[in-house]
Amino acid sequence: MDEMTGIQFAHESDVLVVRAFGRYLVENTEPAVAKVGEAIKQRPVKAALIDLRGVTGGITFMDRYRLGKMAGSYLRLVPVAVVVNFEQMDKERIGLVVARNRGANIELFTDLPAAQAWLATIPARNQPPASD
Repeated sequence: MDEMTGIQFAHESDVLVVRAFGRYLVENTEPAVAKVGEAIKQRPVKAALIDLRGVTGGITFMDRYRLGKMAGSYLRLVPVAVVVNFEQMDKERIGLVVARNRGANIELFTDLPAAQAWLATIPARNQPPASD
């Protein structure tokens, strides 16, 4: 983990796994999300899993908006599963809407196994999507 940022990066198969801790991601949204985007570019993956359950304190409407905006700017290259605690879930899903409106393929989960199952449906980078 990067002690200065509270962000941990790992690779599990062909998925980038990002775990956020503390307040860095919320208080420094653009540089934090840019680091995630850079990690995706440095080692291409089929998808990313971003675990926000370690983020502490409240997350405001504007925090969610900024997170969505930055996701739309930096995380459009691969599908992203975001895992949050139930208490962190926003019923309006403003961050999700903002990110999708900017071209990001993001899904929000409160259950890690469900997020992993969704990621498992994504084809590998060099494989074409399955036809129906």
